Amino acid sequence: MTTSNQFISVLLAFLGSSLLSVGQGFQKLGLNVPKVRRLKRWGLWTAGLPLMAASALLIQHATSFGGAALVGAVTGTGLAAMSLFSIFVLKEKHGAAEFAGVGIILGSSVLIGVFSLEEGKPSAIDLTALAVFCGSIVAALAVMIVLFRKKTALLCFLYGSLSSGIGGFVTLLQKVTTSGISGSESIAADPFLYLWIALGILSFVFLQMSYNKGKAVHIIPAFSASGIVIPVIGGVVCFSETMNFFQWAGAAGILAGVMILALRSAESEVRPAE
Repeated sequence: MTTSNQFISVLLAFLGSSLLSVGQGFQKLGLNVPKVRRLKRWGLWTAGLPLMAASALLIQHATSFGGAALVGAVTGTGLAAMSLFSIFVLKEKHGAAEFAGVGIILGSSVLIGVFSLEEGKPSAIDLTALAVFCGSIVAALAVMIVLFRKKTALLCFLYGSLSSGIGGFVTLLQKVTTSGISGSESIAADPFLYLWIALGILSFVFLQMSYNKGKAVHIIPAFSASGIVIPVIGGVVCFSETMNFFQWAGAAGILAGVMILALRSAESEVRPAE
């Protein structure tokens, strides 16, 4: 994996993640419109679909140049676009906790990206490890959703994390698709292509459920953070990709930002007037 390929991978992942965040912002904006104004409500919601589709194509192409861990790390940079959208378009109020959480996640993802711009170790696909890894994460999030089903603000955060967790699996499977491990003559004939498309649709459904439960400033960072951590760890555990000290520091920072937002979500439920 050459340095030039890593640069192309970083650039494509940055563009893809930015389009995804803006697309999600349009959908949240549409769902904020009163139901009686159906044309505007669903028009804005629909406007986000082509942006999200383009994002999937760009990120898949990015995995053909770089490792899944690298692509997953760089997707956090899309938070910059989402933060601006949330402030200037959605007109959502941001407190110190939200700014701190988003800032830590964004800064940490940039740290990972910067220290990934060097020649990396080629991926070695292990499908058994991938299945165990993905199944364990889904089971853990499902248990948490059941346990905290009556905590509305925290539940929206968990739905966002589950949606993104599945989205993180998509990034890993996109790497499997571009690796040619199935032996298919073309990507269109690769069974893993249709598996990640199906998971992408499932991720999309969970994201829509979370939109009705909280603010985008809570949902989107949860979505983005899980979408970073899962491909990074999955790339290391399942594909034998390597991580240096600064990349691991960035992953730890992302988790810290997620915890800040999770605690803020729980606090806002206790003090709804705030």
